This record gives sequence, structure tokens and C-alpha cells, in this order.
Amino acid sequence: MLNVKYIGKKGLALCFLAFAIALSACSSGASTPTSGSADNSPSGEQGSDGKKSGSNVITISVVTSNRFLELAKKKYEAANPGVTIELKPSYIAPKPKDGAMTPTRASGYDPAAVEKHVATVNAELMNGNASDLIMVDTLAYTKYADKKLLVDLQAYMNKEKDFNENNYYMNIFDALKYKKGLYAITPSVVADIWFGNSDRIKDLKLDPNSWTWNQFSQKLGDLAKKGGDPVVEYTPPEYFTSKRVSENIDKFMKLDEKKANFKSPEFTSLLNEIKSYYDKKILQEPKSNGNKGMTSGGSAGFKEAFINLKLQNFDSLSFGKRLFANPQVFMPPTENGSKGNSFNVGMLLAMNEKSKNKDRAWDFLKFLLSEKMQSERDLGGLPVNKKTAEAQISTLETAGENKLSPDEVGKAKEIMPQLKRYGGMEPKINDIVMEETGLFFKGEKTAEDVAKTLQNRVTLYMEE
Repeated sequence: MLNVKYIGKKGLALCFLAFAIALSACSSGASTPTSGSADNSPSGEQGSDGKKSGSNVITISVVTSNRFLELAKKKYEAANPGVTIELKPSYIAPKPKDGAMTPTRASGYDPAAVEKHVATVNAELMNGNASDLIMVDTLAYTKYADKKLLVDLQAYMNKEKDFNENNYYMNIFDALKYKKGLYAITPSVVADIWFGNSDRIKDLKLDPNSWTWNQFSQKLGDLAKKGGDPVVEYTPPEYFTSKRVSENIDKFMKLDEKKANFKSPEFTSLLNEIKSYYDKKILQEPKSNGNKGMTSGGSAGFKEAFINLKLQNFDSLSFGKRLFANPQVFMPPTENGSKGNSFNVGMLLAMNEKSKNKDRAWDFLKFLLSEKMQSERDLGGLPVNKKTAEAQISTLETAGENKLSPDEVGKAKEIMPQLKRYGGMEPKINDIVMEETGLFFKGEKTAEDVAKTLQNRVTLYMEE
């Protein structure tokens, strides 16, 4: 749960290492045979004047453009002469002055970009002139679904003869459903992974495939009592809370009923539980750089018991070797009795119900899910196409500097099928959660007061 707001020297080292995770996707060499729906899709037609007709132009509204969509546009147009993919960004970041580097963000979009995209898409949908496809991961898209403004893509999957559900991790799409309808799909997902320092946790007897937040609190609390090095890489409590809320969003919000459930014993209990992690010093703000440099084994020599990072490509499962001398890969902790792990998305795309170009738009969505595009290094997450994922894991078993150990290969094969809960939370609601819970952790509000305020603010927002 790395956050650049609280970097320090050690955090900066982690940032560089995390950056290495992203770069490793570009050097893994994992690939699969290329195939995709575009090869069989209808070719574009031209009018008598030789210009492309409107029906051959697929418009896509995006927050800002990204390399994966730009590459997909290029490849799809090449495979479908006469068809044009038009990316319509709502926001173009201003160019830095005087040769300065463009600032980057640790996660998500620039708030200005999100605000502009929300305003643009709202206006276009209400005016009936929205794009064929719309990027909706920053939008309250369930509200659009309720207003019959988005297409249920499950219907397309059901009627499509060459769409074989066995080729995809359908648990991902099932987790994205709203009122039994699939109103947005994603080409890729991002999962949480925990790297354990075996030298510090060997006596805790934790199951790396199945451990709970109760064990996190109790066993890591016991470890913290011994003092010395930090136990878990620091994350500000409001960010930690936001993560826990989002991965259990169904417990605190009923989107289909437009109801919030923050004013509940479950939520106040969660706040007090998370506060106890900091009181016990399982998580504590770093005071000095605990990293003592590279060890003889080639690791960075971090002293924490656990470090949690986002997994965007399978070869990054070998990343633990860069952190600890004796690393162990752990699945994320879960609630008692919870089923499956949560995930976030690289992006979510929905189809405009009023589009006159639905069949072509669907064909492009299929292309994004094809082995041809899922194998691209710019995918921005773990592929939802099974054949692609299996081929990448198979490649990493035998070749490359990021070769996975047998244990890491086992984890790689388990990750995708276990992702059964969508952990995305609308940016506006996320901001409200962090703002209000931050007051609790500062001691300015009680858990009950925070729960009451959250209940009112989120309910008002959902009813807008």
C-alpha cells in the first residue's frame, strides 16, 4: 500500500523498486500466439466519395489517452481497412514549462482530469450524443445503467457464437455485474500481493494462501511487541481504511438500492480495528531509513516483515527477491469466511445504449480481449484472457532473468481464479471516506460520529 505522500528515503527506494515492477512487463518476453476477433470482423465500407462512412467510425470517450488503446486503435484499423477508431480524451494535461518533467501520480488520474471527464460524459449522455464506447472507471456508471443509458454486454456475450466464455476468467466479469447485468468490462486487472520476509515471520505459522485480518492483528501485533524493525511498510490509516472499505464495498453500500450502510457496528468495528494496527505499531510512520542496502543475495535488504504491492504482471511475483534475502509470496489477508480476493481494473469500458454502431463497438471490445491484444506489454494489468495468462506463466517457468520459482508459479496460477470481488470505489465516494475517516484517526471525531456523517454524505451523493 505504498503512498508517495509518505516517502522518505526508504519509501523512495520502494518507489524505484515498484517502478521496476512496471518496467519488468516490458522486458519479460512473455508472449502468446496472436489471434483475435478483428481478423474476422466485417471490413469497413466507403461512400461514393471515397470517405469513411459514419458507421465505420467507432468513437471512444476516455479520461486521457493511453498507450494500450492507442496501440489497439492502430492494430484494429490495420486489420479492418476503412474502419476508424476515434479516441476522444476529455482532458489533455498541460505541457510542463521550461523543459521540466511531467509530474506523475502514484495512482489514478489527476483530479482535474476526472472532473472534466465526468462533466463531459454527463453532458453528452444527457444530450444523446455520447461516444459509442465510454471509459467509466472514474464515473458513477451504475447510475447510467439505472437510466438505461448503457448496454448490458452480457447479452452480447450470450448471443455471440465465437465468444467462448471458457477462454476468459468469467469470475472477473461476474464480479463487475450490477443488478445481474454486465454494463462495463475490463481488459486487465490489478491484484494485491504481499511479500513476506521469511527471516522475521518463520515462527508466526501463517498460511500464505489463506490468512485473515484477525491473524494480521494478533500475530503481527505480537511481532511488534518485540520492538526493533517496522512490521509492515507504512500506509496512512485513511488510505488503509479506503482499501478495506473498497474491497468489501457490498458490506457498506448497496448500489442497486442506492443505500449506504456505514452507520453500522461493522463499520465502527472496522475503524477501531484499523486504529489498533497503528496503536500496536504494526504500522508506524517511519522515522529513519531502515534499508541497509543490497545484501549479498542481491536483495534490497528491507527489514519489514511484510510489504504489500500492486501486481500488474506475473513476472513481478519474483520481485520479493529484490526486497528480502528470503522472501515468501502471500495472498492478501481476507475477512473471516470471505470468499475470493478483490481486484481493481486497468480501465472499464461501457457501451452507449443510444449508439448506432453497437455491433462494431462490440467487435472492438472483443478485440481488446483477444490474445492478440492481451499479450501486449502495454496492457496495464493482468490479462483476463486465460490462454494469454497461461502462456505468460508458462514462459516465466523456464526463461528470463525474472524466472519464477515453483512456489511463485503456483501463486501465479491461483491469482486470477480467486479474484471474485471488484474493489473499485467511485473517486467521489473514496474522497469522502478518506476525508471523514482521517478525522477519526486524528482524534477529532469518534467512530460513531464518522459513521453517521459518512452515512449522510454518501447517501446524498448516491441519490443525486
